[in-house]
This record gives sequence, structure tokens and C-alpha cells, in this order.
Amino acid sequence: MTTRRPDHHHVPLPATAPSSFTATTVDVVAAPGDGPHLLHRAARRLCDAAGPHAVLGQSAGELTVQLAPDLHAAMFVSTEMRRDTAGTSLLRLTLRLSGSAASRPEDSLDRWAEIWHRQPLSVQESERVAGELPLMSAAVDRLREGKPLAGFAVLVTGHFLTDLVHLVACLAELGAPLDAMTVLRKDYAYQWRHRVHGHLDALGVHVTDATDARAVAEHTARARSKGLRCLALDDGGYVVPALLDQGRHEVVPGSAVGDWAGVVEQTMSGIYKLQGREEELPFPVFSVAQSRLKGRIESYWIAEKAVTTALELLPALKIEGQPALVIGYGNVGAHIAALLTQRRMRVAVYDADILHLIEAHESGYTTARALGPLLTRHEPLLVFGVTGRTSMSTREYAALRRSVYLASVSSRDIEFDLPALEAAATQEPAARPVTHPAYRTHALPGGVDVTVLAGGRPVNFHETDSISNLHSDLVYAGMLTGACALATRPAPPGLDPAWADAVLDASGLLHDYYERYGPGSPAGSDPAARPGPAEGYEQ
Repeated sequence: MTTRRPDHHHVPLPATAPSSFTATTVDVVAAPGDGPHLLHRAARRLCDAAGPHAVLGQSAGELTVQLAPDLHAAMFVSTEMRRDTAGTSLLRLTLRLSGSAASRPEDSLDRWAEIWHRQPLSVQESERVAGELPLMSAAVDRLREGKPLAGFAVLVTGHFLTDLVHLVACLAELGAPLDAMTVLRKDYAYQWRHRVHGHLDALGVHVTDATDARAVAEHTARARSKGLRCLALDDGGYVVPALLDQGRHEVVPGSAVGDWAGVVEQTMSGIYKLQGREEELPFPVFSVAQSRLKGRIESYWIAEKAVTTALELLPALKIEGQPALVIGYGNVGAHIAALLTQRRMRVAVYDADILHLIEAHESGYTTARALGPLLTRHEPLLVFGVTGRTSMSTREYAALRRSVYLASVSSRDIEFDLPALEAAATQEPAARPVTHPAYRTHALPGGVDVTVLAGGRPVNFHETDSISNLHSDLVYAGMLTGACALATRPAPPGLDPAWADAVLDASGLLHDYYERYGPGSPAGSDPAARPGPAEGYEQ
């Protein structure tokens, strides 16, 4: 019995059986002849995790190993009966765990399933991912002379999507040593997260959780021991605040802020964490987050994904004619407001920035100088939080007059104050059918139910890729450009968005983008010519 689910690794037989088994599979696009090699590599991962007592054997065409006294593993590979034009096939690596059901805790099965799923991408899969990221590859071709990152230990904060694999490969091509590289893992449940983790492990990259308070200091100390300077490609403000705080007291022996050349930051939530601390910066911060490149092009892709996913998470509701509210009228928020209007919702906008508020008003949206009265008067069915900060807390929840759904488009779960919402809830929500596991409803006084979508985390990340590789390509290429600028062009310490824009404008990246996707280009004129995943490959 086999199963292949992105978030549920195993399916047990009924516990009444004296001996039962669970099975999980990993699909790999590779040449048919690669099957035995891939299977042995996967089996060795299990043996290494089990310890020195684990001995790999073979029986009836399957590899076998005793993982624990009452847990036996059998492994085999099968080939789907199809082949694409590149001569690759879909190889299915299957792990079957058997033993007494009563003696196998579920978390143990999850552990072994996760190890099995840490299957590095094949050569063919890596090439196909690279083909979906041509701007990054072209940026490397422009920047590779002299290996500008050769003297640097690079730290990357990353979503574990397949584009991260190519980003790391590009950094290595620019000279960054893989054995000195650290990737901070953001804990979103992406389908390919285990395979990406396994690929990084196989490259020798150090992987740790983004929430590890010592991770940045430990990276700094490792770099110093190798005689390297540090720089980071950050996503969400994990690095600079840690370094500024570390500067006040040595968190890890052998680490120092002076070892850092700078940080590339791609999110506004990361930039917001620097407000009021700009004078403390001992190095330049290259702000892709505030660049024209990101604000004018990528924002629409994020907004479209957020709106589509949020509406899919809602129960069966008629949204046309219903009120919606967008909190935060920046680049992404403005696109979300426009997309909701296209869906024929009645849209209101709030922004603490008076200029943004004026822009929203003159674009025809309902606005107000204070959020609380706007919530009371507009009575939104759906609220999008797009500020990169906490936009709703106790006072705002008290202003609600009807049941509402909250959708965040900010990193982590900062947009809505969830502890305050739980504290405000006084009773169980009214009985209703549960139609999606992403719901969490809180009943407030006055019969107001507040349902938080995706657990308060960004809806555009919920059980899906945030944006496709073809869309993330542009920003990642900008980050590579920024990293090389930090390494080769000394700049004053601080945050200077104009400097980042000037570097990006002069890099040729936007010209490359226009040539590839503008008028007359194959991708711009013929949809069938656009590069994309090959058959049998899931993104």
C-alpha cells in the first residue's frame, strides 16, 4: 500500500492487524538507469540516521534495514511507463515500514518519512529548475568574472522552494564556498521542502531554522575560522537585528559584527525592523525590498496569488457586492484592492501613511483616517492585512460589527495579533460546518465570529508555492546583483535605497527582463513558447 501526499507522509493499515506497515514514496525525474543509485543513496540516509547497528541488506529485489528492534524498512524503486522527450522517466522510490502497530509512535514514523523525502534533486530536475530561472543564470554570466563572492561566507534566509536550489548554485558559481554557506529555513509547509533540504545537505550547506537565535552568530564564527568575511541574502529581517543585538554582547565566541560586508534584504518587513536603528548599522544594507524592480513588477504577482488563495480558502460564499477591506496601500496592497474590485467586491482601504491614504481615496476606495471607525462603518466580510507589521489588535477587534475573515499577506504571523484575538474570545463560535482545515474561528462578544485564514500566516504561502519560479526569478537575480555589489563596491554603512536602485538599473537586469518578456519576444508573443515545467515534473 503506497501513498503520495505532500503533508501526510504515511498511511497505516488498521491497528487491529498483528503486524502492519506504512508506506511513502518520493517521485524523481531522472534517467531510468539512475534508479538503483538513487535508491542506494536514499537507503544510506536511513542507515546513517539509524546508527551504526543498521546494516543494509537485500531481499527479493528490495533493500532492507532494521531501523529499530520492532521497525523494519524495505525499499524499492519503480519506473512509471512513460518517458519525456529528454529521455527521462518518473522514478518512484518507495519506503515501507513494518512492525507492531502498538509499538510505533506516530512521530517516529514521521521522522523516518521525512528522512526518506530528503531526496536531492536529480541532475535533470536541477536543469529544469534552472531553465525556469533564466534571469538568475544571465545575472551570473554578467557577474562571474573574478568570482566576486570567493572570499565570503554567504548566509541565505530562504523559503524551501526549488528556486532556492538554483539560488545556492548561482552563489557557488559566483565563488561562494558551499562548505561555508548557511541557509536559514523558513518553516512553511511547501510540497518540496524536504527535497530542497536534502539537496542542500548533499551540497554540504549548513541548514538551520530561521528562528534559531544563535544561527547568525554561529555563521559569523564559522566564517572567521575559515578566514572569510560574511554577507547575507535575507528574507524578513532575520540577520541585521541579530547582528546589531550581537554587537552589544558576544553571543558566540569568535563572532563579530565587523566580519560582515553587508546584507541584501528583499522584504519590507525586514526593512521595518531597521526603523530607528539606521544609525547603528556598521555596514551597508542593499534594499531590494524598496527597489523599483520589486515594487513595480513583483507586487502584482504576490497580490494575485494572495487574492486567489484567500478566496479559495473561504467557505461557499457569494462575494460579489460584499465589503472588503485592505489594510496597507503599498505596492502589494494597491494591487489587492484592484483585484478585489475586479471581483466586484466593495473595497475600503486604510493606511497609516497619509500619502497612501490620499492615493487610495483618489482611486475611488472608501477610506478613513482611523482604522477602528472604518471597520465599524464598512463592516467588511474579508480583511487583507498587508502592512508587514501588526495591523489589528484588541481595539480593532472590538470595532468589528459582523463576522469576518482575516487574510495576512505579511511574513510569519505578525499581521494580526493572535494572542489578543484569543484573549478577546469569550465563547465557542456558532456551530457551522467545517469546510477547510485552514480555518480557525474565534467568537467575540456580540455574536461576531473572526475566522483567521491560514493560521494567521501569509495566505499566499499556504500549502503552495508563493509565486512560480518564473516570477521569483527577477527578485532573486536582483539579490545576486546586490550581493556582488556589497562584495566589490565599498559603500557607506546604512540603508540607502537610491544606491540599490542605481546598482540594479545599471546591471542590465531590467533590460534582460524586457528582452525576454517584452513585445516581440517568444515568451511575450507566443504563450506556447514560454518556458515551464516539463511533463512529469511538479513545481
